[in-house]
Amino acid sequence: MEGRKAKTAFELAMEKVAEMPKLNLEEIKEEHKKETVDKGEAIAQRYLQNIHHKTDIKSEIAAFDPEQIEYAKNSALKILSQELSLAKPEISRHILEGISALNPNVSTDAALKSLNHVINDYQTELQSAYTSMEKAEVKRLKKEGISGSAVKPNLKAQNSWQVKRADLTASHTDKLDNFKKSLLPL
Repeated sequence: MEGRKAKTAFELAMEKVAEMPKLNLEEIKEEHKKETVDKGEAIAQRYLQNIHHKTDIKSEIAAFDPEQIEYAKNSALKILSQELSLAKPEISRHILEGISALNPNVSTDAALKSLNHVINDYQTELQSAYTSMEKAEVKRLKKEGISGSAVKPNLKAQNSWQVKRADLTASHTDKLDNFKKSLLPL
């Protein structure tokens, strides 16, 4: 034991690192792909947060290495398209401008027109269903002896309205999902 010197923590750590298996080329590429996808998603999130400031999402994606651009672009497009919703039409133009910047096959104006069509159909059907259910509820209340111009049923608190609204939202969400898919590259 006289000739042996105590090892430092650094030396012990370096020995453990040396014993670890090395990553092969495929694993390294997969790690780079994952990092690129995460960075593309972060760029899209930053773009969505800066709705009132012009952010050049296209140049941020173009800064990646040529073999990484597609991964970053596709992950950003996926995040942007997921943010389109029936409930937030006011930010749709900003989102579609970002999508159009990354996918030249998408025209902002044409896509906005299609999206507005889906949203307007949803709003129209929702309003029609609400009015119909409201009239039925007024008739029901009238039969119970409750009537007058001040009678306004609170459908939003009723389970039947919640179910009907959920059904309408689900059917139009399918249409919205199909629209979102059309925005992504094949």
